[in-house]
Amino acid sequence: MASILFVHCQPKLLKKHRHCNKTLPKLYPVIRNQKTSSFSYRSTANVSFYELPGASFDQYMDNKQRVLEAVLSDKATTKQLNEEEWRLKLPPIQSIFFNIQPTADVKLTFKSNGVDYPQDIPNHITQILEIHFTRWELQGPFYMETDQLSLDVRGAIYPERRGRRSWLRNHIEMKISFCISPTLSLVPENTIHDAMELVFKKMMDEMRKEFEGRLLEDYSRFKRSKSTKNLI
Repeated sequence: MASILFVHCQPKLLKKHRHCNKTLPKLYPVIRNQKTSSFSYRSTANVSFYELPGASFDQYMDNKQRVLEAVLSDKATTKQLNEEEWRLKLPPIQSIFFNIQPTADVKLTFKSNGVDYPQDIPNHITQILEIHFTRWELQGPFYMETDQLSLDVRGAIYPERRGRRSWLRNHIEMKISFCISPTLSLVPENTIHDAMELVFKKMMDEMRKEFEGRLLEDYSRFKRSKSTKNLI
């Protein structure tokens, strides 16, 4: 469930101006109160899929390089920074308040056997692919105080089994806080609520669906390859 909270930023003090050889009325600090918005969103998707005996999803995830290439298959919008981090050019974000092109650095880490798992993932899960967006860049008109923008996005993708059935679980959590520009001081708070929730929720859901879709599509190719080898 998504939720938004508006509180006040720390007051900003305007410094006194000093001029040489001029007598001016005494200036007192002026306090400007700005509003800050804190928005959080959590989403967990369960997609059922069929695991082939001898070609389980765990076996597929053992080939870490293949999994990473599947998730980050769009070379035109992806740049590798190091062994675990990539820079992604994401689809534009548009609303009545902004029209921006986001770029994000994402860290993808494989973990197994319950070691250092996020607290909401059971230790019996054999392997997970942990996702952490470590840096954001927002280009374009953005009527928010971007120097006070904090955007933290984390998630994990992993298989879970119950009896003969398998699901691909895709969990993502987002936390955002930022100061609203005085430009929007006359805009009703509920209007900003609705716009922020709609835009960022849509962005996260599309990203989640894209990641899991690419993985399951490549896993299907993995199963077909295994089946062909077994027939030879």
